[in-house]
Amino acid sequence: MTHGARLLAERGVPAGTPGGPRPRVLLVDPYVARDDPMERKEIELYPSLGILTLASFLQQQQIEVRVSDLTFARDIEPVRQQIRSWRPHVVGVHTKSLTLRRSLEIPLESRAHGAIAVAGGPDAATRPESYLDGGFDAVVFGEGELTLPEIAHRAHAGEALTGTPGTVVRGPSGFVRGPPRPFLKELDELPLPAWELLDMEAYLGRWEAATGDRRAAVLTSRGCPFDCSWCSKPTFGRNYRQQSAERVLDELEALHARYRVNYVRFCDDIFGIRRRWLGELLDGMATRHLDLRFECLARPDILPVDLLPRLRAAGLQRVYLGVESGSQKILDVMNRGTHLSQIERASTALRAAGIRQYWFLMLGYPGETREDIESTLTLFRRFSPEEHSVSSAVPLPGTRLYDAVKDRLRRGGRAPGHRGGNSLLFEAAYPEAFYRWEQARFGWEAALHRLEGRIDGSVLRGLEKASDRFHDRIATPLLLGEENRPPPRIPILS
Repeated sequence: MTHGARLLAERGVPAGTPGGPRPRVLLVDPYVARDDPMERKEIELYPSLGILTLASFLQQQQIEVRVSDLTFARDIEPVRQQIRSWRPHVVGVHTKSLTLRRSLEIPLESRAHGAIAVAGGPDAATRPESYLDGGFDAVVFGEGELTLPEIAHRAHAGEALTGTPGTVVRGPSGFVRGPPRPFLKELDELPLPAWELLDMEAYLGRWEAATGDRRAAVLTSRGCPFDCSWCSKPTFGRNYRQQSAERVLDELEALHARYRVNYVRFCDDIFGIRRRWLGELLDGMATRHLDLRFECLARPDILPVDLLPRLRAAGLQRVYLGVESGSQKILDVMNRGTHLSQIERASTALRAAGIRQYWFLMLGYPGETREDIESTLTLFRRFSPEEHSVSSAVPLPGTRLYDAVKDRLRRGGRAPGHRGGNSLLFEAAYPEAFYRWEQARFGWEAALHRLEGRIDGSVLRGLEKASDRFHDRIATPLLLGEENRPPPRIPILS
């Protein structure tokens, strides 16, 4: 019995019969890169690890699986063709806020050919009614590994989905939410992602042409134990679970052997929370002679600064750092649990170790003033990260940020993209044009920093001062309508 079959048996989920009729499941990633303005600027494309891991798990349960990946497509026509030619029993769609429109094109085609349409992923889990009203038969909340096999077998047998644990469906008198399923405890029991079900070379070739590296993504953990006010965790929750270092090393070795991958992005929400685990991973990479370079996401407060030289020697190239704000007041409002001194310490240590920094910054948070934005810009100038992004605060349903601004949402208040974007989705302290200008200032500061060493230092300082004068005397009064207009009273999150 496979690990997956044992997990299903322990929880009373029907399993397939070897040699018998097998349910067919089509998993769809509706993300189309050409629809995403961020992807037209940066090459950050990786296959959906959630879909590929789920596909591999389903295969273990005697379920036939195919994947329709729309990343490089123009529309959903490849999905339509798969549904018409293969006739799956279930069409499972992974949802994000950016893919809502594409996702809602799929249920009609599914139903026309006798398939159950199921929405999973973070966006559907946070607003299941939108997807059920849009034609989906069920929404999966939480992890899908134990829920989708039961849906597949019920659909194959012609049984109703009502009451299925881990789902929301429409009943005669409203939405019916099944009981939650427990999170998977032993992530080592998950099989390697089913990379073979999509065109890995399309991703790897794109990376290779742009960077010279064959890059892939790896997820080593699930869940985030922190409680930032703007963060939603509808799929993996706050229950942090970690694969063993040996299991991660097996995946790295497989990627290198099968696809000649030489650069890995660890896409965990926070990489290497457990120090002992991190040491085991580094030891294993050396023992197995994995000549890989890698990057990861980190929090400033738990970044192991004393291990950075060793991480750099092992191949760490870049750290995505959740800085968010240069104002301690705003960090506290966000419930980040970080202090400016920790950001300063982490950034200094990364620079000393020769590791590139990518800062995530956020503007427009409730309670943020012009002075708080200036504090963020001052911090940015001081440490000059090599890369950065500045997004507007995005109110996701189910978060304290959403609850604070839900009465002031604009255009439906839906997030335009992955982590954030340039669009202001609620009535904040200042006009949207002001925040766009502030975002542009960070880009200008980064451009000035890149000139250091190329032009005379006094000229560079002069450009900075001229920029500040233009901002203070011309741009800000123009964008705000009057020079000293006080911001509206926006409640600060508690």
